Amino acid sequence: MPEPYGNSVGMLLEHFAAVERIYQHISLGHPDPDEALGERWMPGLMLGDLGREHIRGHRLSYYLRNLEEARAETLELFRARDDAWLEEPLPFWGQTGNRSFMWFHVLEDEINHRGQIRMLRQHMPRLKGRGMMGAQFAAVTPDGLGMQCVHVWDDSPAQQAGLQRGDTVLEYDGHDVTQTPYMEVPLERPAGVKSRFRVKRDGAILEFGVERVRPG
Repeated sequence: MPEPYGNSVGMLLEHFAAVERIYQHISLGHPDPDEALGERWMPGLMLGDLGREHIRGHRLSYYLRNLEEARAETLELFRARDDAWLEEPLPFWGQTGNRSFMWFHVLEDEINHRGQIRMLRQHMPRLKGRGMMGAQFAAVTPDGLGMQCVHVWDDSPAQQAGLQRGDTVLEYDGHDVTQTPYMEVPLERPAGVKSRFRVKRDGAILEFGVERVRPG
């Protein structure tokens, strides 16, 4: 879909959270789930022009945190109920359903939109002709900040450049990443693009340049 009319990745992540939240209200029998959801989540629920107007300008961590919080509330809701509660017959979509079917729809909706996110990623310029460095990274802190090397494949560009498992990345392409959410570090780049790493290893500060190659 042309960019002015489509959903952004942020919009779709916000949609996941909004759908979970409204079905929490529906599951608890709220007489007006839309009112319970409130204006805060309506753009995420409806998407379209409303979503494009209001869901923008945030970092990836913002949307992931919203989804994480909504999911935690969903799990708490389920933790306090049993299977009989899930199977209780209820009016739904003008027919008779139950909460199991309601939450199947929530999962189905997210799976569908995850496919849209994958399609959107294919059109991102930095992901076209994606190359590989041959290294795996992860967050340093439990709350997802920073970046460290957790694995280097043999004979990979990363190994040939000198990166090692256990290196803590201080700078990536000239940017301090020590307090950056790991999920927001743009590691994926086309083949042929070289990235600079400034790392800490056993108290020493080292620098490496790793040029990506085509997989295979």
